[in-house]
Amino acid sequence: MLIPSSAQKILDKQKIELKLDRMAFQALELTYDNDDLVILGIAPGGGLTLAKIIADKITSYQPNKKVEFSSIVINKTSPLAEEVYLSDDLDLNNKTILLIDDVGNTGRTLFYALKPLTAFYPKKIIIGILVDRTHKTFPIKADVVGFPIATTLNEHIIVKMENNLPEGAYLF
Repeated sequence: MLIPSSAQKILDKQKIELKLDRMAFQALELTYDNDDLVILGIAPGGGLTLAKIIADKITSYQPNKKVEFSSIVINKTSPLAEEVYLSDDLDLNNKTILLIDDVGNTGRTLFYALKPLTAFYPKKIIIGILVDRTHKTFPIKADVVGFPIATTLNEHIIVKMENNLPEGAYLF
């Protein structure tokens, strides 16, 4: 999606970096008693990139924690039109899962992204979102939020990526 020239930059590259650091530390706090952590980014979109960055940060902050990284692939505009699936063959039983997306809007994408996880018995599921809008229509609440923002239903938020790094978050 193209970002209109009238869009307001709500997070720049440096602020996103700080938010991702904080999200990584929050995830470590929520998983301090779990040695196995699986970080899943929602693909396509910025969730996958952000999940990889957070996985790398967690690994650098706590090298003894066993961190696996993968993705959940979902058709965001029509989640029932195609299968929602894990991109890798992972055993998620008795592991803590950190599910990451770039923008939380209605909660629909995260709701359907949980579907492949129902085939396992995870120890814990944690949801992390970089920019969380506050009007949910699905019963999904993020545990780790980089930047909460109240918006109107007519406004949109995009996290723009450049060279697999977040460049900024835009409101329009």
